[in-house]
Amino acid sequence: MKNYSDHIAIIGAGIAGLTLGCVLKKEGIPVIIFEKSESISNYGAGISISNNGISILKKIGIFDNIKQSSSNPKVTRFFSKRTQISSFEVNVITTSREVLYRELLDKYYSYGGEILFNHCLKKINIDNSEVSFTNNYSFKVHHIAACDGIRSLCRSSIGETEKPIYSGYSVWRALIDKRQEDIKTFLGPNHHIVTYPINKDKVSFIAAIKTTREIKDSWRQKGTYDELRNDLKDSNENFYSFLKNHSDIYKWGIYTRSTPKTIFKENITLLGDAAHPIVPFLGQGGCLALEDSYVFGKLISSLHGDFNKIQSSYEDLRLKRIYKIKNLSERQGYLNHISNPVMTLGRNMIMKFFPSIAMHSIREIWGYDVDNALTKIKH
Repeated sequence: MKNYSDHIAIIGAGIAGLTLGCVLKKEGIPVIIFEKSESISNYGAGISISNNGISILKKIGIFDNIKQSSSNPKVTRFFSKRTQISSFEVNVITTSREVLYRELLDKYYSYGGEILFNHCLKKINIDNSEVSFTNNYSFKVHHIAACDGIRSLCRSSIGETEKPIYSGYSVWRALIDKRQEDIKTFLGPNHHIVTYPINKDKVSFIAAIKTTREIKDSWRQKGTYDELRNDLKDSNENFYSFLKNHSDIYKWGIYTRSTPKTIFKENITLLGDAAHPIVPFLGQGGCLALEDSYVFGKLISSLHGDFNKIQSSYEDLRLKRIYKIKNLSERQGYLNHISNPVMTLGRNMIMKFFPSIAMHSIREIWGYDVDNALTKIKH
């Protein structure tokens, strides 16, 4: 059996895990990724990556390839009922998760990276840095990077044992053969709809519903048009009628966990959704995973394997930003789903006449300079 005792063990080959793998391999640091599935997920959900995430894609050398297969909308337009109330200039890449995963995986493999598929984590022995899997394989490793998502077993291993909780929102998604240039957001009582292009021929449809009816957090749970129409009964059907004969409509519940007071313990460090699952109303879940992984990987390289300093520096750089984006995402969820007519009017007036106020916090998030943040760490 291969010896991984000098390797960083990444648990999970999602956005965080693959990004960290790319950063570490580029820096010449031994790394192995363990993934529970038999292959990298290829589900076709859309994803929007803002400038703070784009900067990471450029640093690891995959932005140009992603851009060729994606869209780069310049404007997002907001509607209330049938009326456009505001529009904002944006700098985002909108693509499919399949494209993002493919480019991350190809880059990781180009560095000679290794992934062990069908390795579902069963147990972590913190005392001797050993990871054990349900297929009866066990490996001693140097450090464990927990990139295993919202239901992270690694997170449980550091004492964070509370289960994910339903956020009060559910989401419908679909990919449609359609052409569209801009991002469009339709705001309604207790719901909102977003459509955006992911390439020149396809559009991602997302409808978020505020509801106490709890739904599974499965990306692959299919729904029907009648169920969608029932959830969007207070919306204008023209906003989604193009899905009437569409067979691949999916729904899932949005779950969260509290952000832990610490995102490391001994030889385990949490990244991405394992550390901070958030509601998706600012489109920052994937971007935070990219940031986490880049920061952690660069710290491992620049601090020469001193994990006491690496982990404390990582937490210093990430926790405050994580809390801020988590809180702003929850606030945006509230604003997107206002049902009170007077408050709806107030929100719409601010968006129409004071767009700089509406966008201030978002632009601050997008303008984050990860390399500048890293310069503040003393070596």
